[in-house]
Amino acid sequence: MTNQLSQSHDHDDGDIFMPGEGESLAAPFFELSRLMVVAIDSAQDNKLVWKAQDAPNGVWGETWTPISKEAYQVLATGSTVDGRVAIVAETSGSAEIHYIDEAIENPPGEARWNPPVNLGLPDGVAGMVRLVMARDAGGRIEVFGVDGQTGGVWWIFQNPPKIVEKTEEVIPPGQTEPITVHAMVQEPPDQPWSVWQKLNGVEAGDLSLANNADGRIVLVATTLQPANKQVHVTQQKSAKALSPSDWTGWERVDTPSSGQTNSQPVVALDPEGVVNIFMVGAHTQAVQLRQAKPGSLTWATWISPGMTGSPLANLACGLQGNGNLILFAVDVNEVLHTNYQPSALTQHWSGWRRSAVAPGFGILATDYNADGVLSFFTTNTKDDSLHMLTQADLDSTCWDAGFTRLAAGGMFTYGVVRDLTPPAV
Repeated sequence: MTNQLSQSHDHDDGDIFMPGEGESLAAPFFELSRLMVVAIDSAQDNKLVWKAQDAPNGVWGETWTPISKEAYQVLATGSTVDGRVAIVAETSGSAEIHYIDEAIENPPGEARWNPPVNLGLPDGVAGMVRLVMARDAGGRIEVFGVDGQTGGVWWIFQNPPKIVEKTEEVIPPGQTEPITVHAMVQEPPDQPWSVWQKLNGVEAGDLSLANNADGRIVLVATTLQPANKQVHVTQQKSAKALSPSDWTGWERVDTPSSGQTNSQPVVALDPEGVVNIFMVGAHTQAVQLRQAKPGSLTWATWISPGMTGSPLANLACGLQGNGNLILFAVDVNEVLHTNYQPSALTQHWSGWRRSAVAPGFGILATDYNADGVLSFFTTNTKDDSLHMLTQADLDSTCWDAGFTRLAAGGMFTYGVVRDLTPPAV
């Protein structure tokens, strides 16, 4: 399934553009992917389940398909370097962390997934209350967890390949006698995963993350104390971080002007290559912090992307099809607000717009479809139902008139991912 762009005629920004003869009205964005939701379903004995579009930009199925027979209680989602969906989840009962990814051959149903890989838990840790995951600058999966008892932040990662010397005898062209050739080649590591390591310096209650423009991971933690929620940041100092000494150490970044956070911060990389942190801060409104420059270890001052007029309960951040940031916020009256950033360079925002009435308060998420059109997801914590709202068109300010329900209940935690290995269409 392809979508080719035609070369358009030159036109002024104020003109209405119509394609010339033989030109296409194709959307200026296409990615061969489909959206997928992975969740823990209390209606199916806390099993991991998934539901996806049947094709890029396709319709959503009715059935939630189990991934494994285990019961789970904490979940994070991501993707492998070759585009397969990846999951880390903590089992219920005798807790342990499992890593699961899609099988390369992508069979249907439960067989679509590889068997769980047991990553265990750090010594002395009874369980995690939060898991997050990302690919690092080398494309390897890295997993982070928060110890539910002490707030310790723990880290485990896929080990990099090892470099070994290979010796071969080859016969050069035009010769009859072999020569010995020595070459350094990559081979799989002896152990696929590292041991758990602790990133000391903060007692965390929750975690968020993003990648720098060069792939290095940025972690944002909020602290445990409900009445004194501070925001701390640490970054990988090098592209190949293998020990806690390869991190900058935790730096507190909230200030009197930002206020202390009323929500878990969301983190995003903008088109200028700068990491942004957003949270519900002072006056229960959104506040924003940017790196001083792309990849920087220092931060600018907190700013406001505008005020909604109603206290905010939660935030989400995503990327539009044009690559610019978009913010979502649900206020205390269950109204969904959206705010678009036309220019990261000038820090121009469209201003908050009331876009929909949310089905309740819950976990917010967003991602783009294959054509670049955004979908927004939220649960309702009253019944753990899951709902979706989709943009009217690429980069549009309009949205569906009402939410589509993807699950009637049971989805107490979930993640949205783009599956780059969709079924053939």
